[in-house]
Amino acid sequence: MKIIQVGLGAWGASWLTVVQQSASWELAGVVDVDSAAAERVAKSYGVRAYRDIEHALEDKANFDAVLVIVPPEYHAAVAVPALKAGIPALIEKPLAGNLTDALSIIDAADHSGAIAMVSQNYRYKRAPRTVQRLINEGVIGEVQQIFINYQKNPPFDGFRLTMDEPLIVDAMIHHIDQIRGIAGVEAVSVRANSWNPSWSRFAGNASAVVQIEGSNGAKVIYTGSWASQGEQTSWDGDWEIHGTKGSISWKNNTVQIRFQSLFDTVFLAGATEHSGVMHVDLDDLEVEERLGTLAAFSEAVTSGVRPETDVRDNILSLQLVVATAESAKKDGEIVRLSSVDELLTSVG
Repeated sequence: MKIIQVGLGAWGASWLTVVQQSASWELAGVVDVDSAAAERVAKSYGVRAYRDIEHALEDKANFDAVLVIVPPEYHAAVAVPALKAGIPALIEKPLAGNLTDALSIIDAADHSGAIAMVSQNYRYKRAPRTVQRLINEGVIGEVQQIFINYQKNPPFDGFRLTMDEPLIVDAMIHHIDQIRGIAGVEAVSVRANSWNPSWSRFAGNASAVVQIEGSNGAKVIYTGSWASQGEQTSWDGDWEIHGTKGSISWKNNTVQIRFQSLFDTVFLAGATEHSGVMHVDLDDLEVEERLGTLAAFSEAVTSGVRPETDVRDNILSLQLVVATAESAKKDGEIVRLSSVDELLTSVG
């Protein structure tokens, strides 16, 4: 199938390579407000250049989907016209810059029936997929507490340096989505404190501590920094997930289980016991990361079945990010969250 890409900035440039590597999609065109850049890229890839999404939709018979890689505050401006025209949209995370825009995207998808999916690429990796399976199979019982530690000091430049809450809004969206999609915890409330160390390159707060309460009573404690002077974690962070039968330790793309009962360590399919700790083999995936999102998007468009990160579900990940930032701005005040049904009743 053929896809056009809207947005050719630094991150958009890397997406061009990913689309080229995809077995599911062929690049059919590019769109960017910088017409010279669009023409240059189009010539390089042998595709058409368009000045905006409306211009591209005049040619919609020549492509099957739209890939939205513009900044979040412009997601709705691109996705809504495409969806209204019946063209499926794969939208870079987060779903939108705010909940109002997110709901407008959902409304457009509902009215046209076109697939609308968020590219939550951190779900589509071997380690988190392995953790997801173990939790879904009940290997550690009911999850009741999760501890996440995320430490990075990335040499970013550009828009992230001027964001009010760069860690919460741009990094934690991944971990929040994993809390929901991998660990299966849906938040009912959140409280957060954020700050910025004196040596930080960011203008906004680069460090945070967050406490989340799940609908089943599970508690999540998240500590993170984009100005870490200490030992660095992986981009996923270090996770300790505790359930009624044991715990999962997920760090640096390794997964280990510690069972409460010694007898559970005798055998677990796909795992090897070392001194009472079960070392789990990672599940195989045909493709990972953004190639995984492209494959899932292709399957959804082909089958007509809503994908795992359909916009109607993934608005909850966005809501939790927005609520976390709101709590941080209110010095840790508890912020309550709505259910997906409550959110979607806002759609006209």
